[in-house]
Amino acid sequence: MRRLARLHPVNYSTVLRCIGQDLESRGLRTLDIISDSTGYIVLAGYQPPPAPMPVSLQYTPADILELDSAGQEQRGTSSPTKEFVSLVQILRAIGGYLDKNQARLIRISNNEAPGSSPSFSVEYETKEGERIVDDRDGSAIYDMCVSMYKQRRKVDHSAKLPSHSR
Repeated sequence: MRRLARLHPVNYSTVLRCIGQDLESRGLRTLDIISDSTGYIVLAGYQPPPAPMPVSLQYTPADILELDSAGQEQRGTSSPTKEFVSLVQILRAIGGYLDKNQARLIRISNNEAPGSSPSFSVEYETKEGERIVDDRDGSAIYDMCVSMYKQRRKVDHSAKLPSHSR
């Protein structure tokens, strides 16, 4: 199974963005995302962390594709977010970090540290097989989101530049 996963890498930036959009649309704020062989299991709650997580959701690869298609249809039609760093942006940035480092997601949780500043624990496996638990506080998350924003902006601008062929 692990060899197959390496042949068909997961785009965690997209997967986690889709899950984040679905969680936000449901009003869920506390989460524990666990990656397993069939997709992703999410335990979630409505209150800010730390909080009980009475909601259990499961996302298969087909669910992610459906959420991504629905999200593409709605892009540009929703009102802009009031927060610069939303749950969607945080999860997308964490996914981008995993993608850049060719890591395999094991678990993400924001329910482990109390406080008003967002804190996420990200557990993953490196391409060398080392298991890492990376705790990110609010400022580190903010930096990841800004970096992802700049990277996406750079890609958007380069796609819009006219080609100068002779």
